[in-house]
Amino acid sequence: MKVYPLDSSASAVILFDYGVSNNSNFIRHTRIKILKEDGFRLGNVEIPLYHSKSLEERLINLKAITYNFDGGKIIESKPSDQGSFKEKFNLNFNIKKFAMSAVKIGSIIEYSYEISSPFISIPSWQFQQDVPTRFSEYWAMVPAYVTVKKNMQGYIPVSSYDVIGKDNYHWILQNIPAFKKEPFMTTDKDYVSKINIDVDQVNIVGSTGHISIDYMSSWTKMNKNLLTNEDFGKLVSGSNFLRDNVDQIINGVTDSTKKVIALSNYVKQTFEWDGSNDLFGESLKKVVEKKKGSSGDLNLLLGSMLDKAGFEVEMVVLSTRDHGIIRQSYPSSRQFNYSICSIKLGGKTLLLDATEKYLPYDVLPTRCLNGQGLLISKTNSKWIELSSKAKEKTFTNADFVLNDAGLLDGKINYTCDGYDAQRLRSSYFAKGEEMYSKDFLSGKQWTVVKSEFKDMKEIDKSAKIFYEINTDEHATSTGDVIYINPFVTSRLKENPFRSEKREYPVDYGNKKEEIYNCKITVPEGFLIDEIPKSKVIALPQNAAKFIYNVVRLDNAISITSNFQINKTQFIQTEYPSLREFYNQVVAIQAEQIVLKKK
Repeated sequence: MKVYPLDSSASAVILFDYGVSNNSNFIRHTRIKILKEDGFRLGNVEIPLYHSKSLEERLINLKAITYNFDGGKIIESKPSDQGSFKEKFNLNFNIKKFAMSAVKIGSIIEYSYEISSPFISIPSWQFQQDVPTRFSEYWAMVPAYVTVKKNMQGYIPVSSYDVIGKDNYHWILQNIPAFKKEPFMTTDKDYVSKINIDVDQVNIVGSTGHISIDYMSSWTKMNKNLLTNEDFGKLVSGSNFLRDNVDQIINGVTDSTKKVIALSNYVKQTFEWDGSNDLFGESLKKVVEKKKGSSGDLNLLLGSMLDKAGFEVEMVVLSTRDHGIIRQSYPSSRQFNYSICSIKLGGKTLLLDATEKYLPYDVLPTRCLNGQGLLISKTNSKWIELSSKAKEKTFTNADFVLNDAGLLDGKINYTCDGYDAQRLRSSYFAKGEEMYSKDFLSGKQWTVVKSEFKDMKEIDKSAKIFYEINTDEHATSTGDVIYINPFVTSRLKENPFRSEKREYPVDYGNKKEEIYNCKITVPEGFLIDEIPKSKVIALPQNAAKFIYNVVRLDNAISITSNFQINKTQFIQTEYPSLREFYNQVVAIQAEQIVLKKK
């Protein structure tokens, strides 16, 4: 096979993917044909292994071979030990990684393994991947003493489904297309074809009688368990060694809001987030010693410090955007991978996160804006909206003088707020000023005369950049006529929504606003012959809005553009209107101003 007949663009095809779960053991066997260079990535295999306290899942019977056809012979290659390792993912998961060897176009890679688990668990199974799959089969052999809840998701029809006996479930899906990621999505985990399986109840009959253990009895029970969990609720209410440090940080501070800000800033500036997401935390003494930790470590640390400062702290557990939506009909802590703090202040509920140094104390990272989270509370556990008052906002103000050769000379000021300010600051401090400017200017035909960055360290202020430039990139002179595109920056050149149809909701996560003001002084001896018409376009209820205003002045032109996305999610039936909205914005911003010689 050189090309997969059902998808000629495919970089690889999964020939078969077979799985079986039986008595806490899980077996998988996979065979993949590599068709293009992009498919080489499928030779890097990752296997999650769950562990809790002293118990841990073990990977056994691993077999992996790459087959290549060379000189009329099949050549077999096995991975080297150097390409295999295990790394920590979060408090409860390690990832076993190995790399297939000798992978090239035309290779077939094949691997199988078994996971031996001390836990009562029936893994879920994902039929659809980001490359096409010819055949995917899964057996869930549920022990007689275990009951499960099952939920099939996705849009691919099941080829075969059987229940053998009472509790042996069997699925087959064939000719499964690749999952195509679309712009502005949460995660493919929410939409791929998959069978979700959760253990509901375990019933054990022994000599002492009948024992029934509810795994998914209710969110109420999970709330109670988390409050008393040594790696969660007990970290907040305990960890009394933090009191002296807290007293020093808020010494002399009487205003409650300022106390919260002081403690939030202390954790953000003193401790480094290691990039991993976790619901739980380890010993806070260890976190303090290392000055580094997961999201769970840092947010439980902040929660405990707020508790020692006299605030009533409740944690909120959630699933990040890349982890998937919460299925509220299936109470299970495994649906969550993140926790944040909640406190009452001035009659309002504040949601706090300590991982992002360059966000204000009361603004959640965009990764957390994923539907609802569960408030873990002694008195009032409930679902709460995970929304943000902040948005992506940039205001650009430009002032240029145009000469008769089409050269624009002038100044541009960027003022960034909310998530735009966070991204700017994160990149600026990670790269340094020189490298940040180099990357920002890459692809722009600008000659920079002067640049300046302001208020980069003051998180409570807008982040500002100033450039003095000249450029001939945006105007064309033919001698008697000059054509100008007034969008020296901030222009939407193409529609991000290329497909006519949309399979999944559009989810921005947060609102957006981009304002562009520009004044262009025309050269002497030229008249303003044509300017674009001012326009306002909007979707129903102002879900998205674009305001464009062009005004003639005595010897200049003033341009104002305001692009807004005012709601965070659009369902599939709203997609055609949203796509057309973008089409119109692209067309409007491409319109030119025409100057003619007197």
